[in-house]
Amino acid sequence: MTTTIVVGVDGSEDARRAVDWVAGTAAALGARVVAVHAVGLLEHQRGDPSATHLTPELATWTAPLDHLDQERVERRLVQGDPVATMLRVAEEEPADLVVVGTRGAGARTGVLLGSTSLELAERCPCPLVIVPGPRPTAG
Repeated sequence: MTTTIVVGVDGSEDARRAVDWVAGTAAALGARVVAVHAVGLLEHQRGDPSATHLTPELATWTAPLDHLDQERVERRLVQGDPVATMLRVAEEEPADLVVVGTRGAGARTGVLLGSTSLELAERCPCPLVIVPGPRPTAG
């Protein structure tokens, strides 16, 4: 049985760290990876209902997965808010593990966890890993 890891990506530094962590973990476990970007209302373009214009960004955001067996890597652009999208994909797969960064692209500075990671911690149907951001430097 193959382990399935679902990772949320949004172009943020914390999401990049999550993808890096997933790439190493998936390589060690021989796991299948489903990288998911929840396409929000502000990312839509007229005439592109499936948001294919974001495909190059998704490829860039998930580049650390390129060294894995590509038959075990899937990249998805999914319409919806991040929490509902991640929960839906985690249940559809079904995921053995969900991974997100501490805070996403829209996060406010000074907050330890973003709203998506907090809500996923409460509602995720399987184990959740929240990959921490960089450690603050002592000043």
